[in-house]
Amino acid sequence: MAAVESWGTFASLVEKAFETDGTGICICDMDGSVRYVNRALLRNLDREEAAAPFAGKVSELAAEFSEMLAAAQNSRAAVSKTLAVKLKSSAIRQLLCSVSVQGNGDERAAVFLVRNLSAEMVGNNGDKWHAIIDNLEDGYYECDLQGNFTVINNAMSRISEYDQDEFIGMNFSKWFTREYSDAVYQRYNEVYKTGKPARILNFTAVTKSGRKKMIELSIALIREADGKIKGFRGIIRDITDKNKMEMELLRARKLEAIGILAGGIAHDYNNVLTAILGNISLAKMEVNPENKSLMEVLNDAEVASLKAVELTRRLSTFARGGKPERQVLDYSESLKSIVDSVLRNYAGRHELVIEDRLWEVEVDDFQIGQVVTYILHNAMESMPNPGLIRITADNAVVEKEASHHEISLQPGNYVRISISDEGVGIPAESIHNIFDPYYTTKEMASGLGLATSYAIIKRHHGYIDVESMEGKGSTFYVYLPVAH
Repeated sequence: MAAVESWGTFASLVEKAFETDGTGICICDMDGSVRYVNRALLRNLDREEAAAPFAGKVSELAAEFSEMLAAAQNSRAAVSKTLAVKLKSSAIRQLLCSVSVQGNGDERAAVFLVRNLSAEMVGNNGDKWHAIIDNLEDGYYECDLQGNFTVINNAMSRISEYDQDEFIGMNFSKWFTREYSDAVYQRYNEVYKTGKPARILNFTAVTKSGRKKMIELSIALIREADGKIKGFRGIIRDITDKNKMEMELLRARKLEAIGILAGGIAHDYNNVLTAILGNISLAKMEVNPENKSLMEVLNDAEVASLKAVELTRRLSTFARGGKPERQVLDYSESLKSIVDSVLRNYAGRHELVIEDRLWEVEVDDFQIGQVVTYILHNAMESMPNPGLIRITADNAVVEKEASHHEISLQPGNYVRISISDEGVGIPAESIHNIFDPYYTTKEMASGLGLATSYAIIKRHHGYIDVESMEGKGSTFYVYLPVAH
């Protein structure tokens, strides 16, 4: 074997040629003993801390190098292969490795040339492939057979909120919610077995910040030159906003249909009810007060008619004439009045906490009163045994957009009203539908209360949401924009 000095001389020559190109070089004996590595190779393997000349076996640099060395010893030509090497950080890095045997007899040595494909693919060399992939609006990914991401583009980083270095090496199961991970694995397995590309629609992924996004995913195989499967690639599309817009459009169409219906019948219906209530009042005046059974019947008819009037009023909210008549006011007194009126005869306990110096809001007092009244009635009806109803009103500053039930909470200043109960809660499968017209989980209910509330709050450019767990009660939140 040549002297170490001769290897050093050779190293100084190749160092200048390859260092700036980013090509890593390793020269080793045929038994794998390393004689020389350059700094670029240590960078490619994320081992820059090894400042002193590396002394050890090539397998200590990367286990895959041993296989490449063995293959090169049995080949007259250079052996090239793309390797997925696991770094100390557990990240996976794609390396293009070429090994050839040089020299004769005791002078024989294996020369490794190694390029970092991951760095090139995520955008450091500005080549044509990178320019195409990184300018896609949708995310592009590649992963190995274990599901570890090896290549992503800028859009994928934006969708996931992870930096590219963080995402490379992450397993797909950490990005998907647990309920979807098994289904996603099965689809990848199907693609592996059949070789046919596939798509996964409407599954939930979790970003770095914990935000859940609805995703569409395509899957296709990546093959070596000899046809051997080495991984998967595909496109990932964030359809969260698309789904939100579709659901909002569907809900808007439902509300519009009810508005047309309400606009057509509300006036005539009220006329009929006015006649009915008038005649009931006249009948009560003519009936002998001692005829208690008949008076009871007339009173029941009057109560039922008044409920019908309230239902008509709710319907009219959906009509085109139901736009809010806004006025600037401190909502504290209105809230106190509604709570006192609705809960005056409530058998359970209630608490009302209003922050001092509540900001003024620009709202239709009557319509917002409808919203609060319905939620309070809903809270009472949700508790088989009367429990605590807690109402709070405070000033809230929203700095980041939030979205739930296809209505967005925009950044800004709001007065937030929250109403909590200790009722049976809302089933998880129902909570996404509670603002839909005619949707109800109660017997003998119209299913218009929360739909009406939704329509009112939307017309006020506010926000309404609910948090609930079965058996642990519900909390409704209403955000009213502050008056400018």
